[in-house]
Amino acid sequence: MADDHSKATQAAVRERNLRSALQLVVSGGGTATRAGIARSTGLTSATVSSLLSGLIADGLVLEGQRAESTGGKRATTLQVDQERHVLLSVIVQPGLVRGAVVNLLGAELATLSQRPSAPGAVEDVQSVVRRLAASTPATVVAVGIQVPGIADGPLIRESVQLGWTDLDLGAALDGIVDAPVHLVNDADAEALADYSSSDQFGANQMFVSLSTGVGAAFIVDGTVLAGAAHRAGEIGHVPVLFGPDAPLCPCGNRGCLEEVVSVTSLLGLQHGADLESVDVAGLASTQESKERIATGARVLARALLLVGAALDVPNVVLGGTAPKLGDEFIGHLRAEAARHTVRAAMPLSFRYAKIALEQPFRGAAQHAMQATLGVSWAL
Repeated sequence: MADDHSKATQAAVRERNLRSALQLVVSGGGTATRAGIARSTGLTSATVSSLLSGLIADGLVLEGQRAESTGGKRATTLQVDQERHVLLSVIVQPGLVRGAVVNLLGAELATLSQRPSAPGAVEDVQSVVRRLAASTPATVVAVGIQVPGIADGPLIRESVQLGWTDLDLGAALDGIVDAPVHLVNDADAEALADYSSSDQFGANQMFVSLSTGVGAAFIVDGTVLAGAAHRAGEIGHVPVLFGPDAPLCPCGNRGCLEEVVSVTSLLGLQHGADLESVDVAGLASTQESKERIATGARVLARALLLVGAALDVPNVVLGGTAPKLGDEFIGHLRAEAARHTVRAAMPLSFRYAKIALEQPFRGAAQHAMQATLGVSWAL
């Protein structure tokens, strides 16, 4: 029994060291060396050489060029193998299912999309994953699936937009690709992508995703909060308007935040509209939309004042389709937040996310890589 425990401990230590070495290669951008990894980790040169030999044999790392001499023998640089292994990243929305093949440095190699036969049709998710896997000769390391809902391991506990409750999406995708499938809430995925590509707001921030729905993610001390039941950030179905005239939400309640500040609501579009095919900026410039945008910004700012004070997280990043709304929407948010200062709380700061629009598949891919290989693309 003692021998078994010792072997398990040794295996766990080696796994941790492998992840540390791979992370340094990923972060090094082609400049990492064995000696540099040994210095950073405190491991012996022999241990580092053994770790790197394994990563090279597995096709995750390549030897590159000779590094510049520092007075002795020139070291060989190490880089991530960009051809032999890939990630699949899928974004599920009511009106569109999109996917991409992403290499281990985060570059998109191929993309495709499919309009669902019905909102929440699992067959369309299966089809996109199957088509992505068939489009690449590389080995798929992991699959990241981004959904508007509560992800808990292989399960989607609830997605109002997609009509899913306790759906085992992991099981539905079993056998389509020989790789682990990792589910992630859409706001969490966008927050991960933004945080890994920008240090503007530091390690404490709220990420609010506005598209066909409303979701939030909270990064505290560099870690995304999950909550007791993986429901942290599910603010879209909190009532903010009351009375019989409050808009009816698909969840069954009236006056939910989603009915007031989702981009579809701000633009007067139907539930589940495909925002990828809509001229958001053009619609936002109409007088009716301007009025809804001003009202929605006031409601959202007041809601976030409470959240910001409760968590002591004053920095708000707006993602999803929100950046397409332009300066007017974020200007209203700033003005409303400044108008209602909260004693003893830090004032809210707002900015738009960029990475979600420029690289929409990065978040789910980042989550899948972190969960499978234990490494990330963080700055």
